[in-house]
This record gives sequence, structure tokens and C-alpha cells, in this order.
Amino acid sequence: MLYIDSADRDLLAPLLATGLFAGVTTNPAILDRAGLTADDLPALATWLRERGVTRFYAQATGTTIEELRDTARQIADLGGDVVIKLVATAPALTVARELTDAGREVLITAVYHPSQALLAAAAGAQEVAPYVGRASENGRDGLALVAAIARSVPSVRILAASLRSADQVAAVAGVGAHDVTLAPSIAGDLFEDELTLAATADFEELVAAAARAAEVPS
Repeated sequence: MLYIDSADRDLLAPLLATGLFAGVTTNPAILDRAGLTADDLPALATWLRERGVTRFYAQATGTTIEELRDTARQIADLGGDVVIKLVATAPALTVARELTDAGREVLITAVYHPSQALLAAAAGAQEVAPYVGRASENGRDGLALVAAIARSVPSVRILAASLRSADQVAAVAGVGAHDVTLAPSIAGDLFEDELTLAATADFEELVAAAARAAEVPS
């Protein structure tokens, strides 16, 4: 499935209107870019639901178990359609285990190594988000990371994140990603293949030419 990685309403609205995206993913950096904070999550969740979104990801924050429990609880209070994201750290994985034991859906994010997906599975997390582009930019192989998780931890669903191009989107799907989350600019690029646009222009010109011919008196 396709998700949009943004909290900017102006960018989200036209993409959600296509009906092609299953939901929206956020984190503190994404909220900040949209001029929002965690305090704005309830209003954002309501706005998304009004536009048909049935799956929304929000990230718990904090460096201690207690802080993470508190912020995760606030996200859980938003509703059952909100998936709680937690970074792949020891305190966060501890809280993830508590949440999954309580029946909540959890995604472990900022995954850079297959072993972190094993930890996520041990915590009962249903999903992991490998950072594909960022891993590759830091000397690791983002595609190999997705492929390794798909092979070694088949119990978790892979939501590939940090994708830099339409080519990378197709590539991660080819090596085992179940879902992808895309910045609005990358999502827009999926609709803009130059050969497809050229073919569309050719088809429309043929239709227009036929219409012009039909208007000529015999």
C-alpha cells in the first residue's frame, strides 16, 4: 500500500483526493516541517478522517521508558485507527512490547539493520520502517536492508521509508517491501512519467483531430 509522509494539509489534500493512498505517516520532523507539534495531532487526525483516511501513524517520543509510555498513551487516545510508531531503541522496544501485549498496533521505525527487525518482532510489532534512502546515503545498502528483513523476519510487515525517487519506490517493492511511504514530491513524481504524458498528449491530439474532421462539411 501507498502512504504519504507529510503533515502539510496543502500537500496532503490533492494526493488524498485521488483515493490511491491508504493513509498518512508522521514523525516529529515531519510535524515540524508543517509548523506543527504533537499538540496538533488530535486536530490533524480529525482532518484526515474527514478526508477518508483510515490509517494514520504518529510517533511516541522520549528518551526514557516513562516518557515514551506517556507520549504513546496520548497517541493511543487518538483512536484505534492510529498506529503508534516507536524508534528502534531499548526503551522504545520495551514500551512496544507493553503496547502490543495490550492489543495496540505498533510500528518500529528508523530501522537500519535487519537485527532491529528481529527485535521488533520479539516486541510483537506488526510493522517496521527501514530508512532506505538515509541508509544508502550513510554508506549502507538500503535495498539490501529491505531484502534482508523480508527474508529473515517474514512475520513483520515492511513499510519502506526515506525513499528518494520513483525508481527507488519500485526497487523496494521488488525486493520485498509490502508498503511504502512517500514525501509528497516523490508521490507526485509517480504520476509524471514523461513517456506516459507524451502518450496521453498523442491520444488527445488524435481525438481532437477526429473531432475537427467531423465538423468539416461534406
